[in-house]
Amino acid sequence: MLYPIKFDDEIESHELRNVEGTGPEDSPIMAVRLTEEIEPAAIVHLVRDHPLFASLSGDAVDVLVEASRLLRFEPGQLIVRQGDPSDAVYFVIAGEAEVLVDTAYGPVQVARLSDNMLFGEIGVFAGLKRTATVRARGLTRALRIERDCILELGRRNPDLLLVIINELGLRMDKVNRAVGFYTHALGALERHDFDPAILDELLHPVSELVPFAESFRRLAQQIILKRVQHDEMANAALIQRAMLPPPLPADSCGGRVELHAEMQPAREVGGDFYDFFVIDRDRLGLAIGDISGKGVPASLFLAITRTVIRLVARAHDDLATGIGRANELLSAENASSMFATVFYGVLDCATGALTYCNCGHNPPMVVRADGRSEPLAGTGLPLAMLPEATYAQRSITLTPGDRIVLYTDGVSEAHNADDVEFGDARLAAAIKEFRGGSARELVEGILHRVAEFSQGVPQSDDRACLALVYAPRR
Repeated sequence: MLYPIKFDDEIESHELRNVEGTGPEDSPIMAVRLTEEIEPAAIVHLVRDHPLFASLSGDAVDVLVEASRLLRFEPGQLIVRQGDPSDAVYFVIAGEAEVLVDTAYGPVQVARLSDNMLFGEIGVFAGLKRTATVRARGLTRALRIERDCILELGRRNPDLLLVIINELGLRMDKVNRAVGFYTHALGALERHDFDPAILDELLHPVSELVPFAESFRRLAQQIILKRVQHDEMANAALIQRAMLPPPLPADSCGGRVELHAEMQPAREVGGDFYDFFVIDRDRLGLAIGDISGKGVPASLFLAITRTVIRLVARAHDDLATGIGRANELLSAENASSMFATVFYGVLDCATGALTYCNCGHNPPMVVRADGRSEPLAGTGLPLAMLPEATYAQRSITLTPGDRIVLYTDGVSEAHNADDVEFGDARLAAAIKEFRGGSARELVEGILHRVAEFSQGVPQSDDRACLALVYAPRR
């Protein structure tokens, strides 16, 4: 059977000629040579043989391939660009591509892709922008699988989501080992006793460092020569700011939610984060967190934590189960011993029901329309503190005009010149003072009061604050 695969304008349908010895009745094909034309049945075999799609039925794979496009990329041509929306997953049929990350010193290659390799799936499921640029090294053929198609497959085939989460766990294992090494090297640099032997390890890296070795080596050499990190920190700050979600569209969740958030890092890069994202037509995910530590290691762990939470939000309807899975992933080979306090909740915008897990984070404050307030207490330990930790979920119901304020400890623990803490009482007073305004006015008012209180004292900790108004009056 020949499958009606869609082709890029540059690829004519007559290019699909039979390849001797390839067909549905033969054994799976492990690679396709670019010197030969590609038969559609060969592509179906390749897709079926990939671990991500192993749990799918033959019919599901057929539908997936039929809905996709086979694209041809010339040497040096960009396949995806860093910062663009993750609108598709790509399956390399034949050829080779390089993965590049933009830095202040230009693009840095962090990995290579070859036959039968898939990329872009985590960004698609997590709703993230492209984290790297992918460029063809030679003539390359790749199957483009549209975002809507792969998301629908995930909804119909939960095992596919589990494979993606497990793949993320394997990647995180390598990243955590690399972060541990990087943290050690960075600490030595800060103490001005940097051992040049670390450079030798970067030149002949262990397997966990292979994707990062070139960028780490260049960074270490720059610091040794100049003893400054300004350019690198500025670049990391730009990347971190780009990870914050854009404003929530006014018509999201049927227009029943008004939301605003701000983050003020104490350094160029911070360890606090907030996130919000639409899960489906009626449900909105909310998260805020604080990573242990400061600087680049914290920002790397922050990025991983945010991605994991988005993935488990889509893979698990039960919050406690999803957060437990997130804890397992973040705890895996956590050589840097970092952890994260996180509040994660899901709001049903149609009913006002808010289900949440509070993993050791500052208790968000719910302010009712009549002025009453209540904190949302903890339901478990911080993430990545103990691999075997269990988590509970709780629920409340918001009514029209109710507000919820999420914040990090940089807000409540800000100090003034007399070393007095801003504290929970002043925070509650600020919330009460500005609760009658919009979500933006509430956040800006709280942060303004904190800045007034700590005037003249350098900010020592990151500050993040998010406010949501449910069913605001129009």
